[in-house]
Amino acid sequence: MSVAILWNEARQSWRGLLRRPGYLLLAVLTLALGVATTTAVFSLLDQALLRPLPFPQADRLVTLGQYFDTERNSAAPGYYAPARGMRSFASTGMLRSWAINTNIARGDEGRVVGSLRVDRGFLETLGMPMALGRNFNAEEDQPNGPQAVILSHVFWTQYYGADPAAIGQTLQVEGRAAQVIGVLPAAFQWPVQFDVLLPMQPDLASTNLSTNEQIIARLKPGVSVAAASAETGAVLGAVIRQNPRMTEQGRRHLLEFPPNALPLKGSVFSSRTGNTLWLFFGAGACVLLIAAINLASLMLLRALGRSHDSAVRLALGAPLARLGLPALAEGLLIGLCGALIGIALAWLGLRLMATWVPPEWIRGEAAALTPTSVGFALLAGAATALLASLLGVLRVRGLRLTRELVGGGRAGWSRGAGRLGRGLVIAQVVVAAVLLIGAALFTRTLQRLSEVPMGFESRAVTIFSLAPIRERYAEVDAMIQQTDRIVERLHRLPGVAHVGAGSNPPTATQLNWSYVLPDGRSISAQYRFMTPDFFNVFDMPVLAGRGIGPQDTAGAERICVVSAAFARQYLGDSPLGKIVAIEDDGEDRRIPMRVVGVVGDVRQFGPAEPAPPIVYTPLAQLSPGAWKVIRGFGGLTYAVQSQAGTGGGSAERGLREAIAEVAPQQPISDLDSMDAVVASTTSDQKLNLLLVGLFAGLALLLAAVGLYAVMATAVAARRHEFGVRAALGAEPRRLLRQVLREAGLQIAIGLLVGLGIAMAMSRFLQRFLFEVRVADPLAIGAVVAALALAGLLAALSPALRAARVPPMQALRNE
Repeated sequence: MSVAILWNEARQSWRGLLRRPGYLLLAVLTLALGVATTTAVFSLLDQALLRPLPFPQADRLVTLGQYFDTERNSAAPGYYAPARGMRSFASTGMLRSWAINTNIARGDEGRVVGSLRVDRGFLETLGMPMALGRNFNAEEDQPNGPQAVILSHVFWTQYYGADPAAIGQTLQVEGRAAQVIGVLPAAFQWPVQFDVLLPMQPDLASTNLSTNEQIIARLKPGVSVAAASAETGAVLGAVIRQNPRMTEQGRRHLLEFPPNALPLKGSVFSSRTGNTLWLFFGAGACVLLIAAINLASLMLLRALGRSHDSAVRLALGAPLARLGLPALAEGLLIGLCGALIGIALAWLGLRLMATWVPPEWIRGEAAALTPTSVGFALLAGAATALLASLLGVLRVRGLRLTRELVGGGRAGWSRGAGRLGRGLVIAQVVVAAVLLIGAALFTRTLQRLSEVPMGFESRAVTIFSLAPIRERYAEVDAMIQQTDRIVERLHRLPGVAHVGAGSNPPTATQLNWSYVLPDGRSISAQYRFMTPDFFNVFDMPVLAGRGIGPQDTAGAERICVVSAAFARQYLGDSPLGKIVAIEDDGEDRRIPMRVVGVVGDVRQFGPAEPAPPIVYTPLAQLSPGAWKVIRGFGGLTYAVQSQAGTGGGSAERGLREAIAEVAPQQPISDLDSMDAVVASTTSDQKLNLLLVGLFAGLALLLAAVGLYAVMATAVAARRHEFGVRAALGAEPRRLLRQVLREAGLQIAIGLLVGLGIAMAMSRFLQRFLFEVRVADPLAIGAVVAALALAGLLAALSPALRAARVPPMQALRNE
């Protein structure tokens, strides 16, 4: 078949298609919705999981340590020196697992930035060249060495206007002069967002086994990950067993998670996102599948409309291959248009979703279309449309010439085509039911989470972070005096009821510490220090004894208040008066504290997690050693509760001025309402519901459109049958019930199969749910009601047309 013939057939098909703008628009939009959903999620998958890391020979990069959870491979300072001596690695580097707020100043302009502490081996091991300047040198990498700063490319662009002269300039970092020595390349990626890199200056003689760091390494040529993991387990396992500072309980805990080596990409870049993004991609693929089924139904109807023309051409000797060209040409045009519109919708959707997708999921980048995802969209659109158009080709092969020619093109829906149409509807309902069940379960999960008491009051509370400038407030007494001044000044703001300061807010952050119980056991639990009014800010109830008061000063008896969970797990029925000792990591000693009160539990890790045991101590009794350690993790959290009826606005408006008045050049950060902080604890579940709910809504809409199209065509094809039945005395309501019954049967079959598939996926779905089972009656009832209502609305119009067929007109037309 010549190119001219192919082009002529395609051109004629496209002209005919353009003369049916309603059909073309419906087909293109149907496909575009499916392409848009899958392309948007595929773009996130590409950014997070599929794209190779930007580092040279990234497949040889690993992390060393222990995989405690699904977020990262954690390591300790005491692991670093042994790791540097392992034979499997060409180089190693260490970094802090998270960025912390850091005060910087250029001239008189102070601000808070996110800093990540790394050693010089970090950038050496990754192997990426600097955009400007250099890496930390050996002197800067030594304990107490000179300060230096490496800027992220984004921070360099925003703060220095991408000026190359930034190299060599001086910044004040926590009150100390630090030289800007380098700028990272634009292609540099890391899941933790940061503005600047600061030298970690590791102590290679450290025996500290607190796993707050990460160690990365580059494998030597010829060394496998398995071999490196075996060496890591042997060497670091010996470090744990031989550490003199470890308690037996702590040693057993660490050895429950044998040290290993894991690929950098899986253990750092994609560990949190994998399951969730594949869930979203599966949901998007379901929408594309429904769109494909719907498109197949539309193209089948289109092929039925061409049946008489095809039969005439076949009778005149046209080959079957040529008869299938119109359907394939139409599919190609629909596929291209649907893919282009789908790309535009995916771009818009990603822009709208930008604030919902955590940056650490996608390597610290913004959610955006990638070139690979654009290619995926074009391929998905063309392939889906062409596969759907094959139904038209198969329809041509199954033509009955006598029936089509004698019927004059009014032969209608054959038995085989009818079965195929009904099968497509059932398939759509199956997929829609699976998505609707997922959306209903996520809705129930959010409902259950919203019903969980957090243990504190968040309304009318504003919080912010303040990290005292280290050079000015290096000593704990200076920090306490600054805190007292700020708290006293904030109390004088109009509309303020209570003001408190402490190490952490009641939720969203954590601080672990080691304690010795009255029976001599060593344990790890949450630690909080605070000013006297902190409990009042959040209306945290004192269940027994008393809270922290102004009498708990540095010279008074050392006391603590424990949470109900701590008392229940470790102190028994009479916790008051018992002595709990806190390990002072800064000075390697134990400080005894008398328990004077018990407060209610708070959901520190969000409503989905149980309340942890917590120890609260007065800020005034914080030891110098503990402050030195804690300051390395960040600063203080201030909380301001507004009086009823003031709305909190007055405290927010005057807050910065009040702090500037008593602590000049002290910047603050993370100013937010506590309600927003609490809402962020369920952000993952909200994102699940947002995407799966959106996809489920699109699936329901497409399934309803598909059911309508099939039922409308079936009614039109059986017009003669309904006319005969009406002429023989069948009542309109009987014909109405018959059509609705057929539609209801298709929906029921699809719903049953969909429920079965959802039950089969229960083990996968359950990990995303909270106190809800996959077989939740309310969720299933909502899905049944939604599908039944959508099916009724979709089938009602065709059923009414069937009931209103004029008998004589139908017979006369035949």
